[in-house]
Amino acid sequence: MLMTYEARPTRASKRYWLLTAMAGLLSIPAAIYSVKADAAARSISEWVSCTGTADDTSGAMAAFAAAKNGAFTLIVDCPVFLHSGLAVDRGIFIDNETTVQFTNAGKFYVDNMFHPAFIIANSFDINLVDWNVEWEGSVPVNPDFGGYELNGKWVSSSGETQPAHAFNDIVLTAWLSANRSVEFDKSRGSVTPMWGGPVAAAAVFFITGKTAVVNISGLNLYVPADAGGNKFMPMAFSFSENWNSNQTVTVKTPVTAQYSAVPRWLTFSDIHLDGTYMGWLGNVQETTFENIYSARYGDLQDANGGTVGGIGKWFPPPHLFYLIANAAGDPLLLNTNIAMSNVLDDGPRIGVARDTGSNGISGYANSLKLSCTTCSVDSYISRRPDGFMDLLPSSGLTVSNVFTSFNSEFLNNLYPAALRFPSSGYDGVKFENVYFLDTASRTTHGPIGNATASSNNGIVLAGLQISMTWWAGTNLPLPTITGPNTNVSLEFTMTDQHMNVSYLATNSLGVTVKTTPTTINPGASTLIDWTTRSASDCKATGAWSGAVGSSGSRAVRLASAGYYNFGLSCQNASESLGTTQHVLVQ
Repeated sequence: MLMTYEARPTRASKRYWLLTAMAGLLSIPAAIYSVKADAAARSISEWVSCTGTADDTSGAMAAFAAAKNGAFTLIVDCPVFLHSGLAVDRGIFIDNETTVQFTNAGKFYVDNMFHPAFIIANSFDINLVDWNVEWEGSVPVNPDFGGYELNGKWVSSSGETQPAHAFNDIVLTAWLSANRSVEFDKSRGSVTPMWGGPVAAAAVFFITGKTAVVNISGLNLYVPADAGGNKFMPMAFSFSENWNSNQTVTVKTPVTAQYSAVPRWLTFSDIHLDGTYMGWLGNVQETTFENIYSARYGDLQDANGGTVGGIGKWFPPPHLFYLIANAAGDPLLLNTNIAMSNVLDDGPRIGVARDTGSNGISGYANSLKLSCTTCSVDSYISRRPDGFMDLLPSSGLTVSNVFTSFNSEFLNNLYPAALRFPSSGYDGVKFENVYFLDTASRTTHGPIGNATASSNNGIVLAGLQISMTWWAGTNLPLPTITGPNTNVSLEFTMTDQHMNVSYLATNSLGVTVKTTPTTINPGASTLIDWTTRSASDCKATGAWSGAVGSSGSRAVRLASAGYYNFGLSCQNASESLGTTQHVLVQ
């Protein structure tokens, strides 16, 4: 199809160009695209009562259905109650080319229980602007809900998380069959939409399959101000792989990019969350997260703040972001080209940590858990006492301009709270301009974990600053980072001990320098301790000088007030490393 050139394209023609350019990538017939003039907006009040108390789910479903395919912009300009509870068939599907915008008077009340409130499945060109959503449910600590509701009737069923399974196997199956021509051929065994787990299905927004070009901006998603930690929403957004449209799926259909997809080309901007367990979970590609603010968060708990994680800790440890590796292993389905910027994970934390050491180890609720290829995290602040990040297998990742405070005592000294490498297969991952603050009175667990697998390559920790009150461990809290092209530069400050530690390491050379105290009176001495790995020659510079051994200890008396620099450089046959410590005499 050809279009004449327009010197000043309209919004409708811009959308046409975007969608036709995507047609081949999305594998959706170009015939479905049409150029529409900007449609008039219509108020949701045409379909709902606008009381905010009467259940308006059926009317809202009809309004969303009418707005699809660019028919009009749906304006939510009044309070709307969307009651679903355990009714798995009362989530609202958001179809192609749907725009929904809220005014100041618009609000959705939702109470979805382990099935989604809103579903975007194999859909494209969706704009959700300035939404105002209050979640009013609760999650029991017992994963056996006793059943679910379907077609207005209660279905008794024992076991775990029945609503999530029923939504996936019944509701989503039927919708994909009817609206996306996905035929589930069960002649050779049971087959359903791909199962992303019960917590993914519990999201307020469930985004799955070959969904593309979704913009969610200006969203305020929260629980009531007086909600306790037992009444937080289990998840805000989930992303999941699913079967492509227009095909027959059997148990033999391989889980590859030829037959399935993950959501892509999504934008989340100016998002405000308050009262969550999990923020974002799943697999996604070509996606931007910008200007994200998260307030209260917690872990699944009962009304008294106990049974954290649920009975048997069935609920996974929650995070603000948990972008995981694709389980099927197809590299074309991995998290790729994700950019996060201007994130504030502010808290406070409601409730206690789930693990004490005596009740087993199941994980902790740090802010960011990520597996990603060609991705960036920039300008990220976290004040979670649980800690900052678990890095899963990743390549081409840069994390920069980060400030995080945490409390290792809150975690019962069980985990490296700043940064953990719990897996292997890291390639070209870099951390720079990062500051970690442990607010515990005594730190006994090193804040940065080890990465020792031989398959690692190019792990760079460039000038990380770590501050703690008092290091109470046996040895210095230095991580072991190995592999070709390793480059580690860490500066530790133990404020109440008046101690600084510099640690530099590559794959073939390591240098550690400790200075204590770092503030002294004129005429007093500071003690410099240093050790090296594989160094053949070391030289002191600055306030001390000359050749020194590969390890040692030296007290240096400083007679007069001033700011003194103590440099140490070491080398071997292949490279050299140098660091400088500072001592204040006053």
